[in-house]
Amino acid sequence: MTKFKVSVSRYTLDRKLPPGSPAWKKFNSGFENVEVTLSELMIAIHRGQSITTWHKNNWRSSENFICGQHIGLDFDNGNKTSSIEHLANDSFISKHASFLYTTSSHTPEQPRARVIFLLDQPIYQPINYTNAVRSLLWLFDSADKQCKDSVRFFYGSVNCEMKKLGNVLTIEKVKKIIADFQESEKKTEKKFDSNYKAPTSQTEVYDALRSINPWSISYEEWVNILMGIHSEFGDDGLSLANSWADGQPGEVEQKWKSFKENGNESGKVTIATVFGIAKQ
Repeated sequence: MTKFKVSVSRYTLDRKLPPGSPAWKKFNSGFENVEVTLSELMIAIHRGQSITTWHKNNWRSSENFICGQHIGLDFDNGNKTSSIEHLANDSFISKHASFLYTTSSHTPEQPRARVIFLLDQPIYQPINYTNAVRSLLWLFDSADKQCKDSVRFFYGSVNCEMKKLGNVLTIEKVKKIIADFQESEKKTEKKFDSNYKAPTSQTEVYDALRSINPWSISYEEWVNILMGIHSEFGDDGLSLANSWADGQPGEVEQKWKSFKENGNESGKVTIATVFGIAKQ
């Protein structure tokens, strides 16, 4: 039977870990790179085991990425468009997705589901992997935009509802979607609120942000840019950040509240991060 390279957590969880929990260190170092069949992967998720991409040094971080052979999309709008029944009938998902399952926050009144696409071969370059994820997000506007970095993990869901489709998404199809996505980006002006007028003190940063498409960078870089703006301007920079970030409603504000006065706990993220990414 076909096996897929997926990193599976050694631990089972029946709920999300709270921010700041000391268990995060154990969790992030608790994944095992394995080769599993579709059925084995579904069983692990049903038990509550989380999954992510293969990584080295026993630590889940973008620098340690080895390869990815799955792509996950979250649909958590809390309406029928996030239900397994609705998603399974989508023409692309029905032809290319491997399985779907309800997430731990799902209720019959507010459905939430995750779609997993297993690939016919692993992707070994992190930039190619993130491009593959972004291209699928481009196809589905209602999917969670945060799920786009190379070591994004997905929680399992104890005793969840599951639907097996059994498809495998080919790399050739992925390359075609990436090409279509990148061509679309060329035709689309950089996402930025043209009605926003930056204060004089923020003009230089505003100009730098105009050269950064929030959809063409990793989620980690996206958060670091918000941190950089926060570290330089504090709450006065929230409007600037919101005008650029193209986040979901309330997403930027939620991140903003989690930042320390100097941007983050280590103090390493400053406004220089914004200019550095702009020059790439």
